[in-house]
Amino acid sequence: MHILIGLITAIAGLVWALHSLQNAGVNLNGFNPFYWMRRRKWEKSLGTKPIHRLTDPMEAAALLVTAVALKEGELSRDAKADLINLFATEFRITTDQATELYGASCYLLKDVMDIDAEVKAVLSPSIEQFQSHHKTSFLSMLNSAANFEGQPNANQKVLIEKIIAQIEGPVDGKSW
Repeated sequence: MHILIGLITAIAGLVWALHSLQNAGVNLNGFNPFYWMRRRKWEKSLGTKPIHRLTDPMEAAALLVTAVALKEGELSRDAKADLINLFATEFRITTDQATELYGASCYLLKDVMDIDAEVKAVLSPSIEQFQSHHKTSFLSMLNSAANFEGQPNANQKVLIEKIIAQIEGPVDGKSW
């Protein structure tokens, strides 16, 4: 009988302690491992840069083509129109969709300090979806974007070389 009374007293003490902790502002869900795992997954997804989560190869390619075009500086009105037309023809989308793609790419690039260091992280979520004709089209788009304002400068050439190294590198033991 004395063991039962001790057990009931211990349970009541634990409930009272948890109630007091909750009243003091401690979140009791922090002790739940499933809640902790969900919260951790959410924090990891919010902690990554948006350009590192592009799973659509078209969006990743558009971002990098825009980065190459903007590497020389701001685009003129004609160069911007040429880039939007390039998106529309290569991706087979409407001009409005191409304009939105260009705007989204510029928005994502506004906080990027060094796009050269981000190339691998930008391409890694979508690199497996690139097929050989996508790669050739992507390379021609990169060269076209670099030539909008004349001959490509050294920074554009370095960026293009880094992109080429990523898309032509081995994936899962196979060389593209």
